[in-house]
Amino acid sequence: MNAGPDRKKNRKRPPQSADFGRLEELSALHEISKSMQTLDLDAILHLILDGVTRAIGFDRTRLYLINEKDRTLECKMAVGVEHDKIIGINLPLDKEDSMVARAVIERQPFIVADALRDSRVNPRLKQLFGLKSFAVVPLVGRDKVLGIITADNLFSDRSISAEKFESLITFANQAGLAIENAKMYEELRSFSRTLEDRVKEATRRLQETQDKLIESEKLAAMGKLSAGIAHEIRNPLTSIKVLVHSLGERLSEDSAKEDIRVVEEEIERVNQIISKFLDFSKPRQPSFSPVEVNQVVRETLSLIAVEAEERNIWLAEELNKLPEIEADKKQLKQVLLNLLLNAMQAMPEGGRLTVITSYHDTFIEITVSDEGAGIPDAIKEKLFEPFFTTREEGIGLGLSIVKRIVDEHDGYIAVKDNKPRGARFCIALPVKPGETT
Repeated sequence: MNAGPDRKKNRKRPPQSADFGRLEELSALHEISKSMQTLDLDAILHLILDGVTRAIGFDRTRLYLINEKDRTLECKMAVGVEHDKIIGINLPLDKEDSMVARAVIERQPFIVADALRDSRVNPRLKQLFGLKSFAVVPLVGRDKVLGIITADNLFSDRSISAEKFESLITFANQAGLAIENAKMYEELRSFSRTLEDRVKEATRRLQETQDKLIESEKLAAMGKLSAGIAHEIRNPLTSIKVLVHSLGERLSEDSAKEDIRVVEEEIERVNQIISKFLDFSKPRQPSFSPVEVNQVVRETLSLIAVEAEERNIWLAEELNKLPEIEADKKQLKQVLLNLLLNAMQAMPEGGRLTVITSYHDTFIEITVSDEGAGIPDAIKEKLFEPFFTTREEGIGLGLSIVKRIVDEHDGYIAVKDNKPRGARFCIALPVKPGETT
């Protein structure tokens, strides 16, 4: 009869299911905490929700983060709640408004046993989430609260035990540090990108300023040189021109007179070359006034109409309604005339020369297109450099002067291919505030 008590004394106690459940919970939380070493904020937020529901075992959870700019709590994610319900939830950081805000301000976790009767619970949240009892725990970083976790067991109707509440608090502390690390990393990346962009912009401006300084120094040196050369050349040219003209009046043979005429034309051509040097090296400052661009286009086209017809070139225009702009009319006409003459020279066999104007809210665009041989990509970048030319008789200043005038009007000029053949020069000039159609 004594065997019974002895057997009871020696029998091992079976492991309790609660202990196993606790070990499983801690193991799951440990694995999730290790995963939260990532610096991806979105991934961390998903891991937090997974830890609260799958590992600790709550039915539902909602995660709020503080918006420092607006001083509100934004509901970012949730489990067990329809996504549409959390969109647009922004709670003011006022502890009288909600238990969520109270937990942030007081840096304290709470269990609300009866949400329906607790006046501290936000009425809107009660109705929206069907709140009965819930836990609210702050996500604390190193020195400040970053957000809030709320969790409940609405579906299973289980009470929130002290152990589950303690697990939630411990997990929230680890989650807060993970969120802070991710945010700091994101801020660092953002700062790095901003700094990189600023360095690139500063480098670009420095290079632009340096290029302008070099160009300015070149122009200054060229100005002095050109003025001296022009003076030295023009004086004998003037004497030659006078003597040639006098000689022509005394000659009787037509052939001799024709030779004299050619000499006079060549003298005039030299004078024009000198004038171009002087115009480039000592440019006249633009005189701005209201200008109707379409009118300037028509006037310039009329200047080349006869020569275009002789060259079998068809002039086409598409002039759309434009606002007046502030510009130097003479310089603008000089730009157009230069581009039109270049376009005609690019079509020795004739073709179509088209001018289009258009308005794009902040700028107007003038496009000059030809049907010539086009411009090779290798020389497009050099077209606007001083003294660069592909023609034996050219001196390479025309397009340089064009670009400088456009730059002084705060515009830009670009050269593109004209499909199916030829080249297209596009000029954009700004429409300043107050200039309307």
